[in-house]
Amino acid sequence: MEIRLFNNLTRQKELFKPIDPNLVRFYSCGPTTYNFLHVGNARALVVADLFHRTLKALGYNVKFVRNYTDVDDKILEAARVRGIHPKEHADEFIRECAKDMDYLGMLPATATPTVSETMPEIIQMIQDLITNGYAYTVKKENGAEEVLYNVPKFADYGKLSRVQLDSLQHGIRVESDKEKKNPSDFVLWKPAKPEEGWSWDSPWGKGRPGWHIECSAMAKKHLGKTIDLHHGGVDLMFPHHENEIAQSEAANGCPFCNNWAHNEFLNFGSEKMSKSLGNVVTIRDFVNKYSGHVLRQILLSVHYRSKLDWTEDSITKAIGEVERIHEFAHALEIVDAKVVDDMKETNEVKKAIELIKAELANDFNVPGALGVFFGVIKDFNRHSKEGASAAYLKAVMEVAELMENATGLVHQNPKEVLASLNLARKNLSGAGTNSSEEEIEKLIAERKEARATKNWGRSDEIRNRLNELGVVVKDNPDGTATWTYK
Repeated sequence: MEIRLFNNLTRQKELFKPIDPNLVRFYSCGPTTYNFLHVGNARALVVADLFHRTLKALGYNVKFVRNYTDVDDKILEAARVRGIHPKEHADEFIRECAKDMDYLGMLPATATPTVSETMPEIIQMIQDLITNGYAYTVKKENGAEEVLYNVPKFADYGKLSRVQLDSLQHGIRVESDKEKKNPSDFVLWKPAKPEEGWSWDSPWGKGRPGWHIECSAMAKKHLGKTIDLHHGGVDLMFPHHENEIAQSEAANGCPFCNNWAHNEFLNFGSEKMSKSLGNVVTIRDFVNKYSGHVLRQILLSVHYRSKLDWTEDSITKAIGEVERIHEFAHALEIVDAKVVDDMKETNEVKKAIELIKAELANDFNVPGALGVFFGVIKDFNRHSKEGASAAYLKAVMEVAELMENATGLVHQNPKEVLASLNLARKNLSGAGTNSSEEEIEKLIAERKEARATKNWGRSDEIRNRLNELGVVVKDNPDGTATWTYK
C-alpha cells in the first residue's frame, strides 16, 4: 500500500518510494548507553517501532537498523566513577535498554550495531573524507592528531535543518577552537586521554570518534550508501543529522537519505523535558508503576510530529484506553458465533480495515487509526450481544490483528494486560501504601453481607472507607460487586 510521508528534507508530505521496491532501508538513531532511558527517549524508540511495524503491516519488506552509542563522554565518566571499564558499563546499559524496549512491546530491529564494533568502518570513512578534501588534521600538544570536518567545503550544508552557516553564533551554538579552519567545523576523530581508559589505534594515533561520524558509518555498513528513511527526535536535526548528511555525501559521492522523519518533543507541563528541570521520568520507573502498555498508549496517542504534553490526565486517559481495547480483545476471544444475517455490519467492519490502513498510510496517523478502531469496538460491544456471525467475527479479528501488527497497541494476552491496570490505577490514586487487595476484598465481602441483611448504615460506612482507600465499587445487576482504583 502506498504511503505518504512528511519528508523534513523538503518540508512537505510526499509519496514514499523506496529505492528498491522490494526492500525499505530504514535507520533510526538509538540511545546512548550511559544510564537508564527516560520517557523522552521512549517516544523516539516507539515512533521508530511504529514506522517499522506499519511498513511491514502495509506489505513492505523492511531492513531496520537502530544503533547503540556505546562510546561517549558520559559513558567514560560514569565508568570512571564506578571504577570499571567503559565497555562493561556500556554493555550493562545496552542490556537495560533492551529490557525497556521489551516492556514497550517493540519488535526486534534487523540490526543493532554499536560504535565500538564499527570502528574499522568509522576510521575508513574518516580516511575517505580526508582523501576527498572534506577533512583535515590538527596536531595536538601530545603529538597526536585530531581530525576535523571542513564544513564550508560541503556546499549543501544546512539543506535539512535550514541552518545558515553565517548565522551561527560561534562559541555558543557550535564549539569554537582556535585550531579550526572554520568555527563551524566539527570533530571526526579525537586523540585519546589517559584517564578515559578506552581508545583505538588509527592513522592519526590512539583516539576515538566524534559523535556524528558513527551513524554515517553504521548506516553505510548495514544499509548501503543511500538509504530510504532516517528517523530521530527533532532535536537531532541539527547538528547531528545535518552532519551525517555532510559526512556521508562527501565520503560516498552520492545522496545519503531520501526521506527524513523526526518526532516532536515530549513536554512536562508544556516545557521540554530536561534533566535541568528535574522532571525526568525513567522508562523503568514508569513501567513499574503503570506498565509498558500504558506508556506506549500515551506515546502513540498524538501524531508523532505533534508535541506531547505529559500530564497526570494523559496517564488516566491512557489507562482507560488500554482497558477499553483489552476488554474488547478478551471478549473477542470468548464470544460465540451465531447464525444471523449481519452482512451489512460485516461489510462495515471490512470498510474499517481499509480506513485504518489509509490512516496509517497517511504519515503514520495512529490517532486517526485509533478513532476508526474505537468505532469498531463500540459496534462490536453492541452487536455481539445481539448475535454475531462467524464472518463478522472474522472481520473484527482482522481489525484487531492489523492494529496489533501495525501499532503494537493490542497485546496477545488481554487478561494479563487488564490485571496490570488495577496496579496502575492504585499507583495513580496514591493508594499504594494505604491498603492491600486482601483488605479491599474483605471490606467488599462485609459490605455485601451488610446489604443482604439491609444494614444500610454499615454498608455506607464501608463504602466511605473504600472511598478513602481510593477504591470505586460498582454494584452489578446480578448482585455481584466489582471494584477498581480511582
